[in-house]
This record gives sequence, C-alpha cells and structure tokens, in this order.
Amino acid sequence: MKSLRRVLLASTLALAAAASAPLAAKVRIMATVFPLGEFASAVAGDRGETELLLPPGAGVHTWQPRPGDIGRLAACDLLVYIGANLEPWLPGLLKALPGGQVRTLEVTSGLSLLAAAADDEHGHGEGAHEQLDPHVWLDFDLDARIVLKIAEELSRIDPAGRPEFTANADRLAARLRELDLKFRDGLTACRGRDIVLAGHGAFGYLARRYGLVQTALYGLSPDAQPRPLDLMKAVDFCRQKGVRTIFFENSVSPDLSRTLAREIDGRVLVLHAGHNLTRDEQDRGVGFFELMEENLSVLREGLGCR
Repeated sequence: MKSLRRVLLASTLALAAAASAPLAAKVRIMATVFPLGEFASAVAGDRGETELLLPPGAGVHTWQPRPGDIGRLAACDLLVYIGANLEPWLPGLLKALPGGQVRTLEVTSGLSLLAAAADDEHGHGEGAHEQLDPHVWLDFDLDARIVLKIAEELSRIDPAGRPEFTANADRLAARLRELDLKFRDGLTACRGRDIVLAGHGAFGYLARRYGLVQTALYGLSPDAQPRPLDLMKAVDFCRQKGVRTIFFENSVSPDLSRTLAREIDGRVLVLHAGHNLTRDEQDRGVGFFELMEENLSVLREGLGCR
C-alpha cells in the first residue's frame, strides 16, 4: 500500500511540475508572400507563429520596407522567401539587420524554374536577356516540394517538433496534390488552350503544368508598359486563334484588358496571382486553396471547358 501511495505521489508531483513548467517558445516565422505564409503556418502548427512581411494589398515586386520592418524581421527565427528576384528589396533589407543576417530559407533553390526572355522595359525585342520566373506557387507540385523544405528547416530550428512538422507537411502536400488533380481534370477538355493576359506573365507555371499557353502583353515585370505595337500584335493573335476572353491579374487595373477585349469583341475575366491579399480578403479569412479554386472556375469559363 505504501508503495502504491509513493507511486501516486510521484505521479502527482510529476504532473504538477509539467503543468508549471514554462512552455517552449514558438518558432517565429516571417514570410514574404501570402502562399508561403499560409504554408509555413500550416506546417508549424501550434509550435510556430507566422507573420507576413508584406502589408495587405502591397505588390511584392515594388514594395519598399519601412524602418519598422527591420525590427520585425530581426525578431523572427526564420524568414521564408521566394527568391529568383521576386523580392528585389530583400538583399538591402537583410544587410540592414543589426547583429548579422537572420536565418533564411529560399524556397526556389533547387527547383526547376521557368526562364522567360525579358528586356528592361517591355519583356521582348532586341537586347532581351534570360530571366527566371519566380511565380512558383502557381505550380502545386512545386508547392508540395516547398512545403517539405519548410518542414525540414523548422525541424532544424526545433528538433523536438520534427514529428509534428513532418505530419503537418504531409497533410498539406496531400491537399496540394488533390488541388493539382482538380486543375488537371478541370482543364483537360477545353475549346481553347491560350491564356491571353493584358498584363505581365505571372501564370507561366500554371500554364506549363496543365498544357496551356500563356501569352502576356509584357514580360515578368508588372511595371512595364506595353507599346502600341504590342497591343496590335495581341489583337492579331486573338483574331487568328479565335480568342474571345482576355484575362487580367486582380492586382492591376482592368483598363488595358478592356481595351483589348473591345478590339476583339470579347470579354474580360480576372485571375488571382495569389502573392498577396487585399485588406478585405484578409479580413474575410480568404485562403490560398480558395483563391486557386476560384482561378480554376474562371479558367474553365474563359477557355470553354466541359
């Protein structure tokens, strides 16, 4: 009986000690773009806290950090970013950090990236040079690989959390494979295969994955302005191919797409590149999978899919 009482007492003391012990600090993660923020949050689970570096509505190519962003970045344990020059402001921001560089994960490292010919102003013409397309999150197979990269990096920071990170990453990768199948099935039987964009070419990975052809008025830079000749070529292309739908990215003005659509007696539909949310989308809790399924619905409508 005394032995039993000693066991019970020891168990009670152990439970009390565990309850009073301080909780392990959560891994603080900073992500540059919305998809990486959502992926990192899902993989980290209860062992991490994820914050997006970009404010709602900001364009990742053109955003300029403020002094307060240096402090936010310095306080994180891991910065997850795309690379491939998507965040041109990032090298300068990292150099400004006190006490050296923060731990970083460049998710495009080791991935097969698309190359696009682009010049400094228009994305075509003489003097063109090869430029890598950074919009990898629009290929859901690449996303699954990125998720595993995040889990591995978090496991290095918090080795005790490896089983949880791995399980969370496996679940998220499975969801991404399901999304990939939805796109593959949904975009198989379509009258058209051409995604004509009145803007920059953000959907090259999506087009490559599902056998579509992206035709953009200008290259990868969202700040480029098309020349009149570009618009004339786009009109001729649409008429030759029988294209009646012009797509444009949600974060840009629809004026150019409407102009092009009028020339071909067509219509305009909006696609979400997904790099960031508006304030309204953030307040409504819109998620990456929701945005992508909306894109699938829009593509099926615009391409005449059965």
